[in-house]
Amino acid sequence: MTALTDVPLNVLDLAWRGYGQSNADAVRGSIELAQHAESLGYGRYWFAEHHGMPGIASSSPAVLIGAVAAATEKLRVGSGGVMLPNHAPLVVAEQFGTLHALYGDRIDLGIGRAPGTDGVTALALRRTPEGLDASGFPQELQDLIGFFHGNMSPNNPMSQLLAVPGLGDAPEIWLLGSSGFSAQLAGLLGLPFAFAHHFSGDNTEAALQLYRESFQASDFLSAPHSMLAVSVIADASPEAVRREMLPGSLSFLRLRRGLKPEPVSVDEALAYEYSPLELDFISHRNSRQAIGSPDEVRAQLESLLESTGVDELMLQPSGASAEGRRHSLEVVRDLARGAI
Repeated sequence: MTALTDVPLNVLDLAWRGYGQSNADAVRGSIELAQHAESLGYGRYWFAEHHGMPGIASSSPAVLIGAVAAATEKLRVGSGGVMLPNHAPLVVAEQFGTLHALYGDRIDLGIGRAPGTDGVTALALRRTPEGLDASGFPQELQDLIGFFHGNMSPNNPMSQLLAVPGLGDAPEIWLLGSSGFSAQLAGLLGLPFAFAHHFSGDNTEAALQLYRESFQASDFLSAPHSMLAVSVIADASPEAVRREMLPGSLSFLRLRRGLKPEPVSVDEALAYEYSPLELDFISHRNSRQAIGSPDEVRAQLESLLESTGVDELMLQPSGASAEGRRHSLEVVRDLARGAI
C-alpha cells in the first residue's frame, strides 16, 4: 500500500469565480493559489477545461498555464485536461509546443475525450458537427502525439504537416478519463492515466484495473503510472467545512437540473431548504472524497490509496472561498508530512 506520506501531491484548479467576484478575481486567485501550492511543495498544477459555466473561468487552459508557469519557478503546470474533441490536434500541438519552448520540461498536457460542455457550445468550438461524438478521438490523440514526436505513418495525411513549435517540444502527455474506454486506451498506448474520481467516483477501481490490464510498454512508460483526482475540503471546524462545501453543492444540484447558475453565496447555500433527495445526492457525491476534519481527510485519502493503488494524488480544492482552498492544501500537506 502507498502511504499518504510517500505519494506525490498535485493540484487541479478550475479557476473558481466566487460569489461577487469578477473573472479577473478568479484568474488572479488561481495564480496566487498556484504560488502557494508551490511554496507548500506540491508537484503539479493543472487546469481543467470548461466552457459556458459562470462559476468557472478555466475555459483556456493553455493561457492559464502560461500565466502560472511565468509566476512560479519549479511547479509543473499543465492541463487536466484539454478536451481534444473541441480542438484541432495541430492547434493543441502548437500551443503546448510553444509552452514547452518557453518553460521546458515543466509543462504537462493532459488530454480528455469529453467536450466538457453542452452540445451547442461544443459545436461553436468545433465549428462543424464532425467529431462531436468523439468517435475519432483515438486517431486524433495519435495525430497529436505524432505532431510532437514525428512518428506518424506515411499513410496518414497529417504526416505532411509540421507543428512549429511542437515537433521536438513535447510536454509530458497524460490521458484523462472517467470511464473504462479512456483507461483501456491509455493502457494500449502506454500513456500515464489520470482518473477523474472527483466527479465520477463509482467506477474508479474498475477503470484503474482495466488500465493496468491493458497496459503495453511504450516509449513513454515501461510500466503503468496512474493518478487519482479527488475533491478536498479540510478544516478542524465542522461548521467551516459546511460553509466551504454547500455553495458548490448547491451549484452542482442546479447544474444537474440543466441550469448554468451564477456562483452561490454562503448565506444562500446555508439558507436553502434541501430536500431529502438532494441531501442524499450530496452525501453520495461526497462520500468518497476528502471532505471533513484533518483526521477524516487522512482516512479518506488513505482508503483511496489502498483501494486504487495509484502512484500520485491530484487534489481539487473545492471550497467556496480562496482562504478555504488555501487552507485545505495546507492541511493535506501537513498530513503528508506527518505534522498532524
